[in-house]
Amino acid sequence: MIKLIALLFTISITNANIFPFLLPDEGSLFNHHLQTHLKNSQKEIVIVTPSMNYPSLSKSILRSISHGTHLTLVVSKPSGSPLSFIAYERVTLFSYTPRALADTLILIDNIHVCHLSGSLNEKSLSNNVSNVWCSDEPSLILATQKQITTLIKRSKPYLQ
Repeated sequence: MIKLIALLFTISITNANIFPFLLPDEGSLFNHHLQTHLKNSQKEIVIVTPSMNYPSLSKSILRSISHGTHLTLVVSKPSGSPLSFIAYERVTLFSYTPRALADTLILIDNIHVCHLSGSLNEKSLSNNVSNVWCSDEPSLILATQKQITTLIKRSKPYLQ
């Protein structure tokens, strides 16, 4: 049985995927990809971003929250969409002030990660050229978890 588990682990690592998206050309494909993963989340969504103004993703996040998913949101300056989430029970909002955040990390159920340059802003992502990648590779997810844990330790809870 142990040999079978080792074989399955090896196969799952070699079959990990990295999905690159070149925005704005593949914006609708990225939007669909991310919304699908957000809607299907079971446990937790973690978003680290300088600012957030993405109404279509906000709807998917709210749907996940209503089905029991916990949202952890770390932003540089809480305003707009991030503040609208604190009205919900399973949402934790952090303010990161030691230095300005430059990129966005999205971690879904510790099985899917996305990285964007800049903030999570629908208008700027549809107008500016940027490279986005998403992955289910375990080593990238582990590295992202460590980075997010470090950021949360340095952040202040918004409501305390």
